[in-house]
Amino acid sequence: MVSAECNRVQSFQGYGSAFIKKAGHSPDAFVQMAMQLATYRLFGEQVGTYEATQVRPFLHGRTETTRAVSTQSAAFVQAMGARPTKDHIHDPTKRKEKLGLLQEATAAHSQYTALAGQAAGVDRHFFGLSMLVQDGEEAPALFSDPVFVRSKTWRVSTSHLTHPNFINWGFGQVVPDGVGIGYSIHPKSCVFNVTALAETPWTMQLTHLLEEALLEMQEMIVLDQEQAAQGATEVPQ
Repeated sequence: MVSAECNRVQSFQGYGSAFIKKAGHSPDAFVQMAMQLATYRLFGEQVGTYEATQVRPFLHGRTETTRAVSTQSAAFVQAMGARPTKDHIHDPTKRKEKLGLLQEATAAHSQYTALAGQAAGVDRHFFGLSMLVQDGEEAPALFSDPVFVRSKTWRVSTSHLTHPNFINWGFGQVVPDGVGIGYSIHPKSCVFNVTALAETPWTMQLTHLLEEALLEMQEMIVLDQEQAAQGATEVPQ
């Protein structure tokens, strides 16, 4: 019996790529960090996250994997917490710390995306090596290592496609206990199509958590900008 799928759409109208660029971040990397924070709060931990990255500069090139889980994204989501603490509102030092971790996380993600786009990722390389194993041959121990297997289990599968002719789009989750997130980043909005098996509550929860993460990240940036502007206009005594 095939399980039914459920999908929900989060059409976030709070801001989009214009605000993100002005704040000094790559729009895709910024939204990926919002998804990391949201799924961290959904699952209680970071899980394997796949982002499709095109390698079209190469003949017959299709995609490579950009891995959104990194040392930098882990530091960011852990600082933000399993639930919003709002300490960044009244504590400028804490806010600066979180914004610094966000900057490091988006920069690391952009760097990985650039490498993946140059076919310098790891996943297609390992896949190619696994395909070289002939019938009757024993595969290297790496391919059955539990950590390696877990690292290729994409509980969060994502793909970014923004086009003026597409209002919404999406795809299914790739593992039974996972979610699929198709997303678009427009100048003033972000749209997420979240899919999971119907027996899970994840689609509704995740759409709310995505909005929460995006608003929390915006709040930190705006408060920091307001503080900087206030400091610039103060006249020394």
